[in-house]
Amino acid sequence: MGFFNQTEVVDILGDKAKAKKEFSFIKLFLLGILGGAFIGLGFLACIRGSGTVPAGWGSYGTLIGACLFPIGLIGIVLVGGELATGNMMTMMIGALQKKISFMDLIYNWVVVMLGNMAGGILVAYLWGHVAGMTEGAFLEKTLSIANARAGDAPLAAFISAVGCNIFVCMAVWLSTSARDFVGKLLGAWFPIMIFAVVGFQHVVANAFVIPAAIFSGESDVTWGAFFINMVVVFLGNAVGGALVFGLPCYLMYGRKARTDAKEAASKITKTA
Repeated sequence: MGFFNQTEVVDILGDKAKAKKEFSFIKLFLLGILGGAFIGLGFLACIRGSGTVPAGWGSYGTLIGACLFPIGLIGIVLVGGELATGNMMTMMIGALQKKISFMDLIYNWVVVMLGNMAGGILVAYLWGHVAGMTEGAFLEKTLSIANARAGDAPLAAFISAVGCNIFVCMAVWLSTSARDFVGKLLGAWFPIMIFAVVGFQHVVANAFVIPAAIFSGESDVTWGAFFINMVVVFLGNAVGGALVFGLPCYLMYGRKARTDAKEAASKITKTA
């Protein structure tokens, strides 16, 4: 099971950021919808797997759901799709490497996030509400998660979101570093499982579960509260992905690559 080293991963992510910059609005938005739908379907599996677990099982129900949830990111990594939270690291590294501009970064984050929201809400409505998969026997679980996410104070939601995107970006980093299918699958699975067990706030996951609760007609959460949660958690995820994870990785490994390249160029010049 081969893998790329840290310096190579930084370069790969920077090149990915440069490639994403060239996507048309339609392509970027549609890939964002696909990514949001994958995360929503993963959360749906989480609710269906843990929603009716007996109370006596304690946190084992949470663990079961968390083991199913990573299929969302696995789908994005291996099938395709754009995820705003992963791009918070990828585009940041690309900007720091000067492969894209910071305006490119903001544009990507906004367009992909809008697509992710559309995908998550679509899954919540069609499969959660119309097909009833987050209602009935599973409604209590859906409401419990949604009310907890929307009910957090802004500061608590923000800090939780920072922690969340450390794990999401770790998953993107590990899956990028892997050279084969199994390595990419495991790299995406473990960190996402951990953040789901802990219960961190993830803006794209919230774009599924909170609307699913609202569509049921049984939740006290309003659309206004949903959009406030989206803004606060998006900002927390951005800090976690871009500043807490992406920036240190660039400083540790990206600058080394640039220094090595300059030294190599200098040697070639001297030899010539």
